[in-house]
Amino acid sequence: MDRENTPSVSPYSVSGDREGQVTVTDTASGETIRTFQMDPGVVVRETFILEGGKTVAASQKDHAVFWDLTTGEEIHRFPQRIYGFTPDESKFFTYEVPGKVCLYSYPDLTFVCQLSQHMGGLESFRFSPDERFLVIRSMTGFPSTDKNYPRRNHVTRGFVSTKLFKIQDCQEITEFSRLNIRAICEFSADSRYYEIPEKFITMLSPLKKGRWRFDLTTYQIEEF
Repeated sequence: MDRENTPSVSPYSVSGDREGQVTVTDTASGETIRTFQMDPGVVVRETFILEGGKTVAASQKDHAVFWDLTTGEEIHRFPQRIYGFTPDESKFFTYEVPGKVCLYSYPDLTFVCQLSQHMGGLESFRFSPDERFLVIRSMTGFPSTDKNYPRRNHVTRGFVSTKLFKIQDCQEITEFSRLNIRAICEFSADSRYYEIPEKFITMLSPLKKGRWRFDLTTYQIEEF
């Protein structure tokens, strides 16, 4: 999964294993700083370094845990899997079967809004640099079981969908959804455009492969 899960600038890196262990490492020396144990025998799916390295968090399939890196103490336990944080760490989002995507504030962990009620399993995502937009790609077969993670569960038939949300308004941008763009692409550095290079957009031009961008102010697609 394209997770972008470490917003903070920190001297540490964090990783999780398939046995529920979370390890924090000094990036420069490679020295292990701390280890934390989540539910044994359950895959650690996402890991986060927050607040410049003061806080460590990790998700398993149905919950997340936060620890104080200095003391090693658990400081929060959240009853859902956390997929990712905005770059400023002020918000995070969750996905809950059968398709509910919700936004929460951090560090108080309070509910902000629901972004989607019906959506396939999350495969990847990206926030815009200015933190106003979130694009999510969903796919049949996700979320996968611990046995298959990080690969998706086996499916005989499936679908792929990409949706764009304006976080400030907690709204899906339906003008984007109608274009049926399935790939995760890039936001421009100024967050004015969602750039879609070298793609066919069948809703616009089924025979022409071009470079496109979706204007995040006007909600219009244009070739460039």
